[in-house]
Amino acid sequence: MGRTSRSSSGRCGRKLEGFLVVDKPEGWTSHDVVAWVRRKLKVGKVGHTGTLDPSATGVLVLALGQATKFIPFLDESEKEYIVTLRLGVTTDTDDAEGRVVGTCEVPDGLTREDFEEVCRRFEGDILQRPPAFSAVHYKGRRSYELARAGQSPDLPPRRVRIGRIEVLDFRPPSVRLKVVCSKGTYIRALVRDVGEALGCGAHVEALVRTRSGPFRREGAVPLDEVPRLASEGNLPLVPVGEALGLPEVELPSKEARSFLHGGRVPGEQEGRVAVYSQEGWFLGVGEGREGRIRPLRVVSL
Repeated sequence: MGRTSRSSSGRCGRKLEGFLVVDKPEGWTSHDVVAWVRRKLKVGKVGHTGTLDPSATGVLVLALGQATKFIPFLDESEKEYIVTLRLGVTTDTDDAEGRVVGTCEVPDGLTREDFEEVCRRFEGDILQRPPAFSAVHYKGRRSYELARAGQSPDLPPRRVRIGRIEVLDFRPPSVRLKVVCSKGTYIRALVRDVGEALGCGAHVEALVRTRSGPFRREGAVPLDEVPRLASEGNLPLVPVGEALGLPEVELPSKEARSFLHGGRVPGEQEGRVAVYSQEGWFLGVGEGREGRIRPLRVVSL
């Protein structure tokens, strides 16, 4: 259906609201991107749906305006990356930005098949220890703050899922991979652990996020083009309801008003639903149960 956000700029020329997929440039933190877009577009509320390392490029999903309220309802449980790693060199950050802390010869005669066999050990549900230089909280502080101060935080492992590791190019000491994984996976940690399993160590040389949930790099906007596209009215915002990918429910006017004010409304659907007015405006997210739909999050009037 041709649905839209109640305040989407694409259809009614009002405020900029919705999800924007940008291609993050190298050297920018995710917070840098948010602050820059907020300033350039003069939008009060801008957030991102998942951090990307400063040295990484690729898909960063921004939420503009009321879309920020619906970030928790997005399904970005699966990510996809293209990573170039270097065997035989380890760094304190597990990427090329860090200080070299070890070098080792790549195993003599290492073949593509040998490498792929090691990678297969890391596919499926695994326990992964986050890098010391990460935003994980440890004893009330960010882990990277402790690491920068010379401390070695003992971060507990986390359960993540590696759906697939595909070797795209094998030219030791450089190897290029495609990794499909769950949200919360650290590619730097995966590369570190693969290097340890090979006995020579490894670090990330380059990292590109090519997909985050339904959002792909092919549809991402280069960051420096955002102001121009916005001024022309051509910013490719994804309407909130469309981005959520939930079953849709349409309410008549009376029930729509009740839903927006926190009331439960009749509905046979079970589970989470995207709720719309008869005019096609996105109203919020509800949860259906036993013939009623209760609001979980609604747009502001």
